[in-house]
Amino acid sequence: MAILLQGIFYFLLSFLLIILSSRLVLQQAFAYVPSEPISLWYFLIVFVFVTALLVFLLRRVKTRLPFEVFFTLAIFAGIWFLADIWLTPGLAILAALAITLLKFIYPRIWWQNLIMVFGICGIVVSLGLSISWVTAVVILVLLSFYDIIAVYFTRHMVAMFNGLIKRGVVFALILPNNLKSQFLPLKEVKPGEDFMLLGTGDLALPAILVSSLVRESMGQAILAALGAVLGFVIMNIIFSRQEARKPMPALPPIAAGASLGFLIALLIGL
Repeated sequence: MAILLQGIFYFLLSFLLIILSSRLVLQQAFAYVPSEPISLWYFLIVFVFVTALLVFLLRRVKTRLPFEVFFTLAIFAGIWFLADIWLTPGLAILAALAITLLKFIYPRIWWQNLIMVFGICGIVVSLGLSISWVTAVVILVLLSFYDIIAVYFTRHMVAMFNGLIKRGVVFALILPNNLKSQFLPLKEVKPGEDFMLLGTGDLALPAILVSSLVRESMGQAILAALGAVLGFVIMNIIFSRQEARKPMPALPPIAAGASLGFLIALLIGL
């Protein structure tokens, strides 16, 4: 139950930030028009390149430094973009720097999760407003099948997770089996009975659809977000009922829930 409640909280917090931030960007004095919309092929090529690069580096590099630097820069960029929507440019970069530095000063699970949420939200808004909802849906479908293959067949996704954790780099939402464990140091995180690690893509990819829908209709964005939360609930039920907890692809049920919420919004005319 603790894992379920934490997951619902972080999903709802992320979607709330993404919907409000996307709406604020679109309502600003200037019309937000991306220099060039992100195409499906561009997104997929970048995704494949980054994934292949990570797999290669995990096999060749035994230290944590390059992975820590890469993920810290990615999260910092996301936090900076999110802060820049709500604050003046000077305050935005100071806020992003302070939040990112606190990750190293106060390495606790709950703070790590909040930092991940802030970073994901910034990246998602920058992508979601530069992509059509059609492209977002296709990405969800394709990467849901990829998630199944990567977890159950090639298992390279599991190897990536384990490789990063062994190096002390946790690029995921950490959901302990006990609410008090939220205050544990990050070094005590180990996937298994006591923790669920929810990959950033499991939150970010449905959120891209939600952000892209803000341009079309707030009702569609909200129902897609609620559908994704329902998908997480279903995924958690399946995960918790395993006799022995093993890694499972979380994206398919979450993506299906987001797509279903969007479809319902279309059918009722929102």
